[in-house]
Amino acid sequence: MKIVMMGVQGSGKGTQSKMLAEKLNLPHISTGDLFRANIREDTELGRKARQYTDSGQLVPDSVVIDMVADRIKQPDAAGGYIMDGFPRSAVQLAAMEYLSPADRVVMLDLDDDTAIKRLSGRSECVKCGILYGANRKPVKDGVCDNCGEPLKQRSDDQDAAAIKQRLDAYHSEVRTMADYYGWRGVLRQIDGSGTVEEVIEKVLAACN
Repeated sequence: MKIVMMGVQGSGKGTQSKMLAEKLNLPHISTGDLFRANIREDTELGRKARQYTDSGQLVPDSVVIDMVADRIKQPDAAGGYIMDGFPRSAVQLAAMEYLSPADRVVMLDLDDDTAIKRLSGRSECVKCGILYGANRKPVKDGVCDNCGEPLKQRSDDQDAAAIKQRLDAYHSEVRTMADYYGWRGVLRQIDGSGTVEEVIEKVLAACN
């Protein structure tokens, strides 16, 4: 099954995507991970992306689409995948529909006030990429449960005004995609305000 996960920043989309991938035995495809892997391995697409990231610019849709297209051609994605962070624009949506239309789109709904509170209070393990926050606290404060490395607050989560700007951009971007996927009948919207365990049960039910 090909599943697209959508949700406002702070909704737990990344965490839920990873958990869903494990439960369904499907690869978790994150555009952020794709960027880092291609740049680290110095691929042709990585070099193209670096031209923009090094100067603080957004990576153009054409490069993002090429990275995703290359990833979903890999053997482990033949039976489906959990897509996290793509599509994010009308152009990316059109490409997704051409390359590999989603069987199910799960949108985690969360009000802005809760999202801002979660984002301003979350921390991340730089090594594992695991995010901790209001709905997922580490067993030991400031330390990753998985690897024991110290946790750090992301710089882009420290400014409430900047967070609000990101949320506004998300709402603007997601409207077209939600309308389209709703029209196709594959969109499932669920409440993302519960605990990680509560939300993953809803996500699993939505994928049936």
